[in-house]
Amino acid sequence: MDMTEAARAESPSVREAIPQAESSIRARSEDRDEPSWLVEFRLASLEALRGRWNRPWSLLSGSIDLDRFFEYRRPEPRVSPGSEAPYGPIRDELGRQGVLLMGLDRAVHKVPGMVREVLGSAVSSEDGPSAAFNGATWSGGSFLYVPRGVHVRMPLQPEFREDFHRTEPIERTLIVVDEAASVDFIDGCAAPMFAPSGLHASVAEIVVRKGGHIGYVTLQNWSKDVHSLVTKRARIHEGASMEWLEANLGSRKTVKAPSVQLAGSGARAEIRNLVLAGPGQHQAIGAEADHLAPDTSSRLEARVLLRGNGRVTYEPRVLVTKEARGARSVSEWTALALDEGTHWEATPSLVVEQREAWASQSGSMERFAEDIAIDSSPGRRSAREAVRLKARTLFEPFLRRIPEEYAVEVERLVGLELDGAVG
Repeated sequence: MDMTEAARAESPSVREAIPQAESSIRARSEDRDEPSWLVEFRLASLEALRGRWNRPWSLLSGSIDLDRFFEYRRPEPRVSPGSEAPYGPIRDELGRQGVLLMGLDRAVHKVPGMVREVLGSAVSSEDGPSAAFNGATWSGGSFLYVPRGVHVRMPLQPEFREDFHRTEPIERTLIVVDEAASVDFIDGCAAPMFAPSGLHASVAEIVVRKGGHIGYVTLQNWSKDVHSLVTKRARIHEGASMEWLEANLGSRKTVKAPSVQLAGSGARAEIRNLVLAGPGQHQAIGAEADHLAPDTSSRLEARVLLRGNGRVTYEPRVLVTKEARGARSVSEWTALALDEGTHWEATPSLVVEQREAWASQSGSMERFAEDIAIDSSPGRRSAREAVRLKARTLFEPFLRRIPEEYAVEVERLVGLELDGAVG
């Protein structure tokens, strides 16, 4: 940490926010009629946060007013009814299947036992300051439960709240896929989202029980002045599986490392990061797989496109414990830079404690050969067309794994971003 960062970490606005936080949390919880166990969870998260304000997450921007997160203001009426809103006609069908999809605030009161069982089980407030901050202050999010043996045929998507201009985007998502059940969950937005404080801090906890499966897609397209801090972890049980795609397109800085705990024999997971970093953007992305049981498998992939002075740091991490006999893991990443001023860095980590396991990590970096692309003669591609084709080739293996309408939207957004890459 340099002197500037140290000064920010010890700034009065940071120190003075902590003393009033407990009373603010209690007042907010009372207004929401939250149960005592949730109040205790929030206060425990606050306690975990104390003394951690000098961590890098709080130093992302001196313009972020951290005080506002600990000031008590009576809540304004919500503009949107929350995560259930898009489903009108199909809610009855989901209900007949026993599927629960609702705002997390509502789930706390409607199915408190289910929320209490999952909350903090995959992402603990001890996991770091960002997770602790969310645990203390989250004010919305989604809850999804898919009952045993139920296969949801349509992708489910929570509605992004429409009142972010008034309410901080500090959200938490809880998902439980029960035994032998399956679902696809699409989380994200197409239009750039604005956060009034310049900070988005979210947590997602996912539990996939024996033989279950989830396909989880995030489309992150925050406004370029937003700092996005995200903690996501899934716990995958015996014979269960997860396909995970994170498309990271927006925000000024993103800090995110989706993580899976392969906790049961035969558990499988794939994590794919699709990353675009343009002028003024820093995408600090990772992927983590902990092999905790025999015959587990993981695949971590990243496809990265950089332009302008965009910056990407990628950290794939794999742990194979002694209990994970027969485990297999593959990590691969590819980066393509369109300009000389970009910055790319990969810092992989691989720890294998079991001799009867197999793991590999490999990556590549390429710079776009602009001189080959620029040829205005008839029948030859323009530079802009060449850039778009290169990007499509880079991302296509990922996009073909998600519903077509979302793949088309991601490709459109990437194309709009790349229009400025070539004059």
